[in-house]
Amino acid sequence: MQLVVKESKQLVVTDKKQVLTVPPRKDTANLAPCNHEEADTRMRVHAADALECGHRRILIRTVDTDVVILAVALANERSEVLDELWFTFGTGKNRRYIAAHQIAKALGPEKSRALAVFHAITGCDTVSAFAGHSKKAAWAT
Repeated sequence: MQLVVKESKQLVVTDKKQVLTVPPRKDTANLAPCNHEEADTRMRVHAADALECGHRRILIRTVDTDVVILAVALANERSEVLDELWFTFGTGKNRRYIAAHQIAKALGPEKSRALAVFHAITGCDTVSAFAGHSKKAAWAT
């Protein structure tokens, strides 16, 4: 992989189970082998790895609301080592920068902590909803 990245930046990419980094990293144990089939959980693994490497500000680019939910849960879970967790959401003129760390703070620890479980039950691709209840109705409960 030949790519020039600013000295203060790290690029980490997964290709199937293989992990590629620029500049090269000796230790990718937190990432490899990458066996997450869904991009939304794979992005969470990448963000958690960035925190383990000492990064305190993270930006995730997505068009998937599932990634947003997991980012807010991660911002709450790792708030002691995370200064800011941002995501860009949308495409083109509709792209916005949103602060997951501020959403987590506004929701509070209890609701933020529940988001990952809520995603597993309602948001992942293999389970779409509680029996007979929409996501909105389930969250209100």
